Amino acid sequence: MNHLLLELANKSQTYRKMLNLYWITIILTILLEFLIHRMETFSAPYTYFYILVMQTLVLSSITGVVEMLYRYRKIHNDDLLIVTGIIYASSIIYMNPTIGIVPAIYIFPILTSVLSFNKNRILLAYCLVIVSFTALYAFSPILRVSMQTNELIGILFLYIGVTVIAMTISSNGIELLNNLKHTTQTKQELLVKTIIMDKLSKMDALTDLYNHKTFHEYLEKLIDQNERNHLPLQLAILDIDNFKHINDTYGHWVGDIILQRVALIIKETVTSNDFVARYGGEEFAIIFADKSMDQSYLIAEQIRQKLNLTLHPELDSKAATISIGLQNYATGEGKEALFRGADASLYIAKRSGKNKTVVQMPASQQSAGG
Repeated sequence: MNHLLLELANKSQTYRKMLNLYWITIILTILLEFLIHRMETFSAPYTYFYILVMQTLVLSSITGVVEMLYRYRKIHNDDLLIVTGIIYASSIIYMNPTIGIVPAIYIFPILTSVLSFNKNRILLAYCLVIVSFTALYAFSPILRVSMQTNELIGILFLYIGVTVIAMTISSNGIELLNNLKHTTQTKQELLVKTIIMDKLSKMDALTDLYNHKTFHEYLEKLIDQNERNHLPLQLAILDIDNFKHINDTYGHWVGDIILQRVALIIKETVTSNDFVARYGGEEFAIIFADKSMDQSYLIAEQIRQKLNLTLHPELDSKAATISIGLQNYATGEGKEALFRGADASLYIAKRSGKNKTVVQMPASQQSAGG
């Protein structure tokens, strides 16, 4: 039921299906009229066939105009469909006035109006049907002769009954659509909340970087990639120099500002393949993926140098420098060894004057200072 309502609510899709139905109706109408009248004797058969051809051309032209408006101007107006349906029904009744049940075809545009889920449009369709049928009845002597009084009353009651049914369907459809929209909206809001909660559980609120837990989860996945595909991997641990002094001297609110600025500079400097997290307190961590050690070292140095040149008004226009320990991952050594190496490099950077990037490598790579 929900799938059907969603299809009906899709105006463009419904309009396309109705146009297809109108084209099929033209073909079926002409074939049926040809077969019906072929069994009858005409004093002027060529006149009848001329009228049949003209009917085909008129219906095709009207439908063609609606088709062009829909296809090239993206116009899908329900009133156009209703008027087209009334013209169809009127032409069929005009061509077949002696067939008593034919006027019932006027229910077609009324039923078409139901698809708009608009009561005013259903009433419009009903009024147009009454006006059209009255005009045909007035100007077609054959129709007047062929229809008995009881048939006329029955047809009028049929129009009224179909309109009442259409109004009921429309009311129920509107209610169901509103309920469906409410349910869909509730699901979307729940999905958004879930996404937000998921993000909040992974992010550090102050710096908008990934948190400690998420960092370890991601690092384990990258180490697994390294073990299976030999993905190059380096870990950098960054620590703000003299951060306790900043908090004690200028206040924790200034410390929070410095943390945010440091995080922003780190995010602006790393590449899209790198993973940045606030590891804890004044410490940050960067996982460099798919890079050589030289490339990762260069990015780490860029971060350090930018911070060395960034003066903070809250610190009396002084810089808040950082020390960095960088460690390359060797396949098979595991996460703990990677952290020990990065921590050891950071310790050397701190003990040897701070504001440095120190690389821990088994080869002859040396530390670099600022």
